[in-house]
Order: sequence, then structure tokens, then C-alpha cells
Amino acid sequence: MPFWSTETLRTNEQFGFWREVLCEAFITLDPRREREHAGSGFTGSVSANLISEVNVTSLRHEAHRIVRGPAEIRKRPLEYYFVNMQIGGEVLAEQRGRPVLIGPNEFYIVDSTEPYDLDYRGSPSTYSFRIPKKMLDPLIGDSVRLTTKRVSRDTPLGLLAVDFLQSVLKQPDAIPACAGKSIANMIAEMVALSLIDTTAKSQADLRESARAALLNSILRYIDANLQNPALSVEAACRRFGISLRYLHRLFEMTGSSFGAHVRDARLQLCATALTRSDRSIAEIAFSCGFGDISHFNHCFRKKFGMSPREYQVAQHQAGVVPLPALKPGSCEPQ
Repeated sequence: MPFWSTETLRTNEQFGFWREVLCEAFITLDPRREREHAGSGFTGSVSANLISEVNVTSLRHEAHRIVRGPAEIRKRPLEYYFVNMQIGGEVLAEQRGRPVLIGPNEFYIVDSTEPYDLDYRGSPSTYSFRIPKKMLDPLIGDSVRLTTKRVSRDTPLGLLAVDFLQSVLKQPDAIPACAGKSIANMIAEMVALSLIDTTAKSQADLRESARAALLNSILRYIDANLQNPALSVEAACRRFGISLRYLHRLFEMTGSSFGAHVRDARLQLCATALTRSDRSIAEIAFSCGFGDISHFNHCFRKKFGMSPREYQVAQHQAGVVPLPALKPGSCEPQ
């Protein structure tokens, strides 16, 4: 786990090193101090841990300001949300002309693609989660009204989110690599639900948001396991701790069913493989999770209006993929 500290440096080097640490651990930033403190020592430390696509960090430091302005954005225009939770001290966070004072056990988000200003006060201690926008945007929609919104334990979902995020930071290096993606998704989903909680008009809104986030998690789980022939309704229910009836109700939101979604996704995976691979059709079907070639052939024809072989020939004629030769006596699907 990467760790940086100013303690072993000379006094006049400490704040300059802190500036470099923040840019390395997070994104291009402009740390600032009051003029009377310029050139004096600065105590600060950062520990960082990557959980799949989410960078989780713990910071302890003296009071100062951190600015991300147009110059910093142009220098490193990366697309993240920072979810910052105060553990000690306070921060006055401002983005899009909207300031909010955040105290211990409260958090907020800022968008790295727009300027923001963080004024840390007291003896700040912060947990920060750097989440790619591509992970959080589908869950929160329009972020304009959600940046610098305070989330605390005062709401039911805020309580769950605060406690969950703190539990992740207490032992981030103890999370096994195989669970990293699931934990990262849970971080994004808990943040999204808590933000929606702060603006929801009714309990019905909250329930709908929770259902949508759960459905999104299930769809990602399906995408990650398409090639596993053991993927099933029962496996998904066990994975997410829900009943078969509730899973079917969730998929009513998509206008499809679990089985139909899996089948269509696998067929699309096969179609893509047929345009990019010279493997046999049977090999492609099995590698995409189909266990019965006759069933695969029937489903493929129904979806694409032609057999897998005809589809592959059509792609070959269009110059997309070389056509693999059939072996003598081959029983490839037609």
C-alpha cells in the first residue's frame, strides 16, 4: 500500500513535497497556504489503495486550501468524482458556486472536470474515494445538483453509506483481489443511493432508486459471467441475496427477463466472435456459455435471421473476417 509522509523532510521542503504527493495520489491540484505560513513546515501523510477502478485514500494534514482550477484541468483532464469524507476537522467545499461546510462523518462529491475549492480547517483527517465518472454517472444521472451536497448519518441511506465507506478504509489492503470489482461497484452504488436520498421527495423515490441500482449491479454481474455456463437465475439470486420472485420483478423494469437477457447477450457475444475469430462455430458457442449446439443454432437463427455459418459467410463476403474451412465430416451448426 503506497504511503507518503512529510515527517522525514526538511521544514522548507515539506509543503512542496505535499504538493507533489497530492498530484501523484489523486489528480493535478494546487495546494495553497496563508501567506504567513509560507516557507514554514507542513505535516501531512497519505496512504492509498486501489480497489479495482476506485482509488481509496486516507489523509492526515494541517489546515490549508486545495484548488483545482482551469489550469489544473487543462494539464490533466481526467474524468473522476472525488467522494471526500471528513473524519476529523472541517472542510468548506465549493463547486459550481455552491459552498458546503462538511464536518466529521459527513461526505460530499466533486467533479474533476470542473473547478473546485476545498478549504480545510482545524486538524483535518479525510477519507477520499476517486471514482471514474463512467462508474457513477449511470447511477446518479445529472450530477449538477449533486456535487457538494452534504451526506450524513441523518438519513437512512446516508447512515448506511457513511458506515460502509468507513469500513472499507479501515482495512482496504485486506480486501482480496477477487472481490475488488464487487466492492468497487458497491462503493459507487452506496454513494449514488445516499446522494439520491438527499434529494428524493418520497420513500417511493428511494425504493425505486435502490431497485435501479440493484438491477444495474445484476446486469454488470451478467456481463462479467456470460462465458460461464453455470450462470443462472439461481446463481444470481444467491449472489445478491434476493428471491427468485424479486429478481423477476426487477427485470420487469427492462421489459425482458433474466433468461432472455442472458441469451441475447451471449448471442451478441457469439456474433462478435464470428466476425473476429477463425475458431470453429462450436468452439465459439461453447466459449460464450452455450452448452447445447442445437439450441444455440436455433436461438441464433431466430435472433439474426440466419444460421451462424450463414452469418459468418456474410461477414466474410463483406470483408470483415476470413472464413475458416470446415473439416471433413464436421458437424458445424448450419
